[in-house]
Amino acid sequence: MLEIRNLTTEPEATEGVDPRTIEFGRDNSPNFFVMDYSDGQWRNARIEPVQPFVLHPAANVLHYAQTIFEGLKAYRQPSGSIALFRPNLNAARFHRSARRMSIPAVEEGAFLDAVSALVTNERNLVPPEPGCLYVRPSIIGVEPSVGLKSSNAFTFFILTYPSGPYFGHAGEGAGSIDVLVSTSVTRACQGGMGNVKAGANYAGTLAILERAKELGCAQVLFLDAVGHRGVEEMGGMNLIFLQNGALRTPPLSETILDGVTRDSVLAIAEDFGLGVEEEFISIDELVAGLRDGSVTEAIACGTAAVTTGIKTFRFEDGSVVPVGTVCPGPVTSQLYERLVGIQYGLLPDPHGWVHPVV
Repeated sequence: MLEIRNLTTEPEATEGVDPRTIEFGRDNSPNFFVMDYSDGQWRNARIEPVQPFVLHPAANVLHYAQTIFEGLKAYRQPSGSIALFRPNLNAARFHRSARRMSIPAVEEGAFLDAVSALVTNERNLVPPEPGCLYVRPSIIGVEPSVGLKSSNAFTFFILTYPSGPYFGHAGEGAGSIDVLVSTSVTRACQGGMGNVKAGANYAGTLAILERAKELGCAQVLFLDAVGHRGVEEMGGMNLIFLQNGALRTPPLSETILDGVTRDSVLAIAEDFGLGVEEEFISIDELVAGLRDGSVTEAIACGTAAVTTGIKTFRFEDGSVVPVGTVCPGPVTSQLYERLVGIQYGLLPDPHGWVHPVV
């Protein structure tokens, strides 16, 4: 078990704040977890008040983006206790991301110890449903050297954010958003970093995401880098379609992140008796299915957004293709209610996904 020094006092509870009014990921809680890597080992694990890092201008992360992160949530249960949702999957993915980015991995048990200790310390700041405490573990390379090589010094830190719904404008329940289909910008390619949570993956999508927001879209759908026709994923979440009564989604690959929510939604769909198909889907096939009515729902799914309905796909040429006749659709809403019901302890947890913390 990871030995963690606690250099803080427990934050006082904030009462009476409507979680729907808390902007997602804006204001962090007052304390964070920090651990340092040098001389070949992780050391000095601690929880302390949040403070700025002092980085040399030549720090590796500032020049070569040697950094990874994760995202998971802590949920307040009906008893007042706090639980995480499938944190073991985040721990395993964090480990894989580290290996891909030549970062010394944090053992999965240590990752879980660190997250649990910080959430326990900040437990008074976990808002009730539909709020959460968003948890952001990260590692950055901090060696001051502009030589093109892996850093030999790193900082592992975890921030937490009392948060409301990710798409605050999307409406109650699953909600709905518009999505821009990018034909000019590619997110990932074979042999790249598309299936790990590396900071550089997201930096390359910021400009097209800003363009999408100018057009009234909340997310961007990226196509494959080779033929520019294969549907892959969005900037921060996976994509699932309901077609002819079954769920369809692109298969996991080097260019698609193995989302925890994606995996959970597919498992819940099978619980419901829905068929699940993981296969290549071209943008032309998707548009044809939307126009002939065989594709009736499109679902954005990710830790931050849970499941959100997509009401239109907008293209860079100005064309717009609507999705179904109602958004969010009934299956999107059904998946959402089951998933959040498990996360908040309001429904049975048949898969053993909920991880009590305190």
